[in-house]
Amino acid sequence: MSIETQRPYPGLVLSGKYRIERILGAGGMGEVYGATQLNLGRKVALKVLRPELAAQEGALTRFEREARVAAALDHPNAVEIYDFGKSQGYVYLAMELLSGAPLRAIVDEHLPLLPLPRVVRIVSEIAGVLVKAHAIGLVHRDLKPDNVFLEPPVVAGAEERVVVVDFGLAFIDGAGDIGRLTREGQVTGTPDYLSPEQSLGRDVGPPSDMYALGCMLYEMLSGRVPFKGAYVQVLTQQVYSVLPPLSSIQPDVQVPHALESLVMRLLDKDPTARPTAGELRTELSTLSEKAHERARAVLSLEGRAARMISAVGARPRDSALTSGSFEAEHTIAVVIAADGAALETGQAIGLSAQGLHAYVAEGDAALEGASAIWAPHASPEEVARLASLTKVPVLTDLAPGDTERLAALLRAGAAEALARPVRVEELAKKIARAIRKHHKR
Repeated sequence: MSIETQRPYPGLVLSGKYRIERILGAGGMGEVYGATQLNLGRKVALKVLRPELAAQEGALTRFEREARVAAALDHPNAVEIYDFGKSQGYVYLAMELLSGAPLRAIVDEHLPLLPLPRVVRIVSEIAGVLVKAHAIGLVHRDLKPDNVFLEPPVVAGAEERVVVVDFGLAFIDGAGDIGRLTREGQVTGTPDYLSPEQSLGRDVGPPSDMYALGCMLYEMLSGRVPFKGAYVQVLTQQVYSVLPPLSSIQPDVQVPHALESLVMRLLDKDPTARPTAGELRTELSTLSEKAHERARAVLSLEGRAARMISAVGARPRDSALTSGSFEAEHTIAVVIAADGAALETGQAIGLSAQGLHAYVAEGDAALEGASAIWAPHASPEEVARLASLTKVPVLTDLAPGDTERLAALLRAGAAEALARPVRVEELAKKIARAIRKHHKR
């Protein structure tokens, strides 16, 4: 029997417990299959070493070592390793099969920027995995948005799970050409996220992962990678070019000075000057706490409304409200949805900087005097009720591509329905436009 005919096939059962269902992807070291663990009835991903490599002692030793190191990682934000074994001439690794979406699906040059708190949380959780990985000598070498998955929350109201994949071993259900199966001797990594030392072909360590994470953070804050161009151009820029300031990429987006400084340190050309994963987590935690303190400082109760007032300063002249026949500041009532969705503190501060003071309306009586209503996650019936009750524009949101909900909301009288995630700049513009249209009637 030839090597090619020895490939696993649907229906094959390994070690009496893993039934192969379908192939998920292939690479230099082996193939990855979707399988069912029969004794537990759970879906798993099986990485099966190529038969010709399984016959080579060096390759087999390396595969087994990778399996043991990855299993030792044992972190809630890393893909879980279940089993390693040999059966019928096959050498395999059983691991968690993910069903979420890659970070790349929501981070790209043509997509809206993520809310700052979400960015900080995602990066902090990635850093948490790296703390553990680096402590046991495991370096990812290919961190990028494609290798971070966002798993849906298990229960309503919980946060998404951030999962770092492809420590040479992770494979994702439904992801097509799933990740990097490194060929022996091949330089790994994606140019957009390669550290200077990787770009030069030198040995890499934990600082290279930190540089890659810095590139990801830069992209999440600005909408683009630090350096753009052809393959060799990007590698050269990673080694020699000065990083464009975030403010030059997104002049309308305010990034806290401390966070921008942290990004620049992560992207230092000198590996020894970059923060460790532990230091990054600590600094992000400090930034988050300061943001919460600032939020608490700008929150004051006024009767039954929690009024959120910006400490950013006066409304800029190019505010969303300066076009049209009025420039007065307006008050926006925010209705809390049944699932708790309301207004993030960062959104409240951003709206206030645009001349739109937002407050959380606790009951219908608190809606009086508002120029518009922001009602995230509101049903069409609730939109119709609010519009009829207040006679002011009602804005809400919806999942991208949900045309059925959009049609129902417009029929109910919604002034605008914004696709999630909602950027504060876009929300301010839509609110301002809805107020102007309302005043012209």
